[in-house]
Amino acid sequence: MRLTTRYILRQLVIALVLGTTALMVLLWLIHSLRFFDAFINKGLSVGTFLKLTVLLMPGFLTFFLPIALFGVILFVYNRMTADRELMVLQSSGLSRWRVGSPALLLAGVLTAVGFYLTLDAVPRLESAFNALHFEIRHEITKLALTEGAFTEVSDTLTIYVRDSTERGDLEGLIIHDSRDPDAEVTITARRGALVYDHDQPRVMMVNGVRQERDRETGRVSFLFFDSHAMPIAASDAESVVRVPETRERSTWDLLTLQEGERMASNAPYLFTERNVRRARMEAHLRLAKPLSNLAFALVGLGALLSGEFNRSGRNTRVAVAVVVVVLAQAAVLGAGNLARTDLLYLPLLYVGPLGSMALGLWWMLRYPRPGGAARS
Repeated sequence: MRLTTRYILRQLVIALVLGTTALMVLLWLIHSLRFFDAFINKGLSVGTFLKLTVLLMPGFLTFFLPIALFGVILFVYNRMTADRELMVLQSSGLSRWRVGSPALLLAGVLTAVGFYLTLDAVPRLESAFNALHFEIRHEITKLALTEGAFTEVSDTLTIYVRDSTERGDLEGLIIHDSRDPDAEVTITARRGALVYDHDQPRVMMVNGVRQERDRETGRVSFLFFDSHAMPIAASDAESVVRVPETRERSTWDLLTLQEGERMASNAPYLFTERNVRRARMEAHLRLAKPLSNLAFALVGLGALLSGEFNRSGRNTRVAVAVVVVVLAQAAVLGAGNLARTDLLYLPLLYVGPLGSMALGLWWMLRYPRPGGAARS
């Protein structure tokens, strides 16, 4: 590898790593707010919290990495222009393709990484995230009943525990249960414990009272008890059977599944025509996203290395390049929404990456050398 290639490549890699790391830390902080309540109020462990917030980070990379690469190319090559380094390299006889080869090499590597992420790593991580999230939401074993606080086990079940002993006994229990659409139940008990019957969590209570209010009549009935057991696991079928989402299925499954197939071996749900459209869109989106790495690199290089060697022309091309990158990303997102309604729009997913790639190649090939005249 030539000395100039190593020098430019090193500058690009350092800037890309620093910029991407800063962006991912910011995204992680924003993303972690989704689970902060579970971490604070529901006893979610630090390890589980970190695992939840990190699993989806590679998915964000597939979208932001091409943009970060484009920004890094503009930054590094523009700095080299301001320092007259590019002028020296071009005066020594290096073509724009030779000067831009480090960026294209990095773009090729990132394109390969992008295909690995979209086709393999991200679906597996998405599946792990959804499985863990499902387990946390639907299994009380992942929650801790916080002393002196109301713990929302679900949207319809809230438990309050005044204190707990070292043996695990619960004292001062209040349970509000609105899972029954016809009645609301509030139970208070002096003591209790969390037990499991065939892996199903139950709260055993002693010396308490059960208050049930009929939603229709508003009448309240009281039942005093010496002991009472209350199941607190979700009971509806949808909550105990997890159907894999489209984003966590393999690309081959997305391309081959047909309408009427079963969504999961233990689920009664079947793929509808709408599900098939979403699956096909997701598969082609995985194939189109990585192409943006090479496309945006060509756009950035074309904006800085082609055409007349003057500040005015270069700034105009940079402004056009930024607009093209924004429109290309918007086109991918818009085409994805259209493809959900009709599979005829699937080719539009490739318009953004391939169109911006064509513009970059046209810029790079338009003049034989920087500062030359346009071909007739």
